[in-house]
Amino acid sequence: MDCKTFEKLIPDFLDDTLDNRTVKEFLRHYDSCSSCREELSIQYLVREGLPKLETGETFHLKNELTQTMDNARMTNIRRRKLTYYAYSYEIVTFVAIAAFFIIMAVYF
Repeated sequence: MDCKTFEKLIPDFLDDTLDNRTVKEFLRHYDSCSSCREELSIQYLVREGLPKLETGETFHLKNELTQTMDNARMTNIRRRKLTYYAYSYEIVTFVAIAAFFIIMAVYF
């Protein structure tokens, strides 16, 4: 992923509307590119921080952004596991149905 793509995806990332693969690439780029980390920090501050500052709420940019990134990583891991389990169950179901038809053909 390049920096231009990363910057375009920031709003979707903050809305949590990216697919698993894109989130994985987004996070990988975030970890390797300091200028994109800075851009995400700025957009995050504008989107999440300014409304809190206007109402007088306490806001710690670094902590909240770190928590957002950690949550995105954990969510991505959970989604990948769920996808893996779903494919596994599909395979098991297919094998069970095939075995059922084979047994039915042999005995009936």
